[in-house]
Amino acid sequence: MATATTKTFRFLTLAQVIKLHSSLISNAKPTQPTLLDSAIASPMNIFQLAANLSEEIMKNHAYQDGNKRIALVAADMFLKINGYKIQRKPMAHDAMNDGVADALVLVATNQWDAKKLGEYYESIAKPVQELSADRAHHYSTG
Repeated sequence: MATATTKTFRFLTLAQVIKLHSSLISNAKPTQPTLLDSAIASPMNIFQLAANLSEEIMKNHAYQDGNKRIALVAADMFLKINGYKIQRKPMAHDAMNDGVADALVLVATNQWDAKKLGEYYESIAKPVQELSADRAHHYSTG
């Protein structure tokens, strides 16, 4: 299990989340920009912050489509800029991402709250360097 250390965290801006959505999902502008801005500003355990960010983005429905996906990408990017990762490759269909996608559905359907999602993120997160080492090992043995 990853453990957050005390340090200064870097947060995503509204412009960065809009750019992530544009780059990875669609070039559409948010239909509810003030709600997206609210979600981004709301996020202090790093994993709980990522979960709060995910939940707020999903539940505020800032986009017509792709709210769960951008919630995942934004949480992963937030964790990456702070030294952790919950996806090996954004938007890939693999066991790690599928598990996170399932967790987001549980939150979206009110079966989990942000606290439970934060615990889940913490249980699966890996330091960015550890994933890089895993990837290097995979390529050297493959």
